[in-house]
Amino acid sequence: MSGAWPRRRPTRIPAWAVDAGWAVAVAAATTIAIRAARELDARPPDLLAYALGWTIGALLLARRRRPLAVLAASFVTLQVYYVLNYPGISAAVPLAVALYSAGAAGYLRWALLIAGWFVAGPVLFRLIIDPEPVLPVLGEVVREISLLLATLLLGDAVRTRRALTRQQGLLEAEQARSERLLHNMLPAPIAERLKQREGVIADAFGEVTVLFADIVDFTSHAERSPPTATVAVLDELFSQFDALAESRGLEKIKTIGDAYMVAGGLPDPLPDHAGAVAELALEMLELVAHRSLPDGAPVRLRIGIGSGPVVAGVIGRRRFSYDLWGDTVNTASRMQTTGLPDCIQVTQPTRDLLGDRYRFQARGRIQVKGKGTMTTYFLSRRPGDRRHGSSPLAE
Repeated sequence: MSGAWPRRRPTRIPAWAVDAGWAVAVAAATTIAIRAARELDARPPDLLAYALGWTIGALLLARRRRPLAVLAASFVTLQVYYVLNYPGISAAVPLAVALYSAGAAGYLRWALLIAGWFVAGPVLFRLIIDPEPVLPVLGEVVREISLLLATLLLGDAVRTRRALTRQQGLLEAEQARSERLLHNMLPAPIAERLKQREGVIADAFGEVTVLFADIVDFTSHAERSPPTATVAVLDELFSQFDALAESRGLEKIKTIGDAYMVAGGLPDPLPDHAGAVAELALEMLELVAHRSLPDGAPVRLRIGIGSGPVVAGVIGRRRFSYDLWGDTVNTASRMQTTGLPDCIQVTQPTRDLLGDRYRFQARGRIQVKGKGTMTTYFLSRRPGDRRHGSSPLAE
């Protein structure tokens, strides 16, 4: 495990805090602009003038849900301010609310329309109705347009930044989901190797232990039960097997119908892989002892275990599968198919690895397809454990 500190996600400022900060900043800037403005024949600012300025700032709090309404309300507020002949202020200050709101919401046309009104309207009035020298008027126009464009660009930049942040969040969520799915299909170390774009993933293991478990006569029982009930039983049972295997550091390889396959000692080494698999087998028998199939029949398992070398690797391109190959896998499968209900049949190599830690009953030499005659054993119980005490050969 790496000693580096875990990466921490950057703290995101709540949306309401951003809105409140903008509202206070714009309202304060508007109030300062009203206070600092000086024009001849203009009505001196009073409480109403400042109230209008703070109203413009407060409108920012509603900009997320009703950006166009905020734009219209800001427009009306400014019109009232100027009709009442209060000191003129730079339109870029109070319009920051309306333009920022519309720009951040993507309504740039409306923002440009409102901005054009406050820029072109006074210019046309001063050039046509109440003529003034052209150069001073154009100088003020350039200043106003520069401020308004800066405000619009700010709104667009914030909108783009938020869109990027949102897309980044969606991308991270999708990546985490993909990794969870990958880890559900493959062992974690193999998934990491696959993410590194490693070519063919194949490993040889000198000694592992493989377990196959099968529900006795499951097909005939399933034919007498509703499909949903059959699948529900398998899902619950195999999920509990998964939890038991994970708790012992074992790797579930796959399920084939009602058969369940587990291996110990791969992809990461496990010193006592045979013991871990033996414990799992006993726990599986204990787990199903009080379970029943949908038609009421008891759940009975045949379990086979074999130990030895295997080859493991990933196959497939669209659907990955981590699988095992070798004589050990075939032999473990044969231990299951030639076994007896409620019994754990093991090979001689597995018996040797487990030693005296468990009680065994020799079954003798049996005929095994593809292997000839083999000496096998039934793993009956742990020493001192009287559960599963009846002799499987006495049936």
